[in-house]
Amino acid sequence: MTDKQLNEYIGHMLDVPKPKRLTSNGWWAEDFKCAMAMWEDRHPGTRPPAHTKLGPPPPCFTGTLPPIYDGELK
Repeated sequence: MTDKQLNEYIGHMLDVPKPKRLTSNGWWAEDFKCAMAMWEDRHPGTRPPAHTKLGPPPPCFTGTLPPIYDGELK
């Protein structure tokens, strides 16, 4: 799977509605976890560009988010 395909897959996973995620018996979380592990292995310390659809974290968030990867996806 190329970086571009992986980013598109992560984007597809993020499009799954929250109610469907919650009733997936863990498949959504496991698939997302695996996809993000692949991303982290390829681009340590970054988030995939698909994460831009999430927008900024809520004001109550006090953590630090890794930057969005800005390299070319092939």
